[in-house]
Amino acid sequence: MSSSEPGAADIIATRKQLARFSCLETAPTLSAEELADIRQFLLLFNQLSDYQTLGVCADTLAQGKVAMENYIAALGSPANLDLPNKEGPVYIKFNTLKGAWHLDDYSGPSRGVLVSYHACDVEEVNGTYGPFPLDLFDG
Repeated sequence: MSSSEPGAADIIATRKQLARFSCLETAPTLSAEELADIRQFLLLFNQLSDYQTLGVCADTLAQGKVAMENYIAALGSPANLDLPNKEGPVYIKFNTLKGAWHLDDYSGPSRGVLVSYHACDVEEVNGTYGPFPLDLFDG
């Protein structure tokens, strides 16, 4: 994709690349190049959307919190989540429009991050994509 304003073909191609992760239980192992591409695709849709909802399924609260905070920061809405202690696998949900979070126990097999984009002007961006690796935006 070019660095100029994305066209309809760019948006459709990006949607296709992100949609290939749908219906997976866990984020796949990706090469460094694939990870860089996914980061670029997510950031493009972030620019085109009005707000995002993120969902993290992780083995521990600490792992989930780090993943959520890194994704939120990468998407331009830094937040320091003040989450209560919780043992075992967790599900954390965060809405960037409201700055609101939800934390719950999680007993399912899924692991990774789901990103939902909400856009009024670019309908093709709307949707939920992932799961993506918990460490996609680490460091």
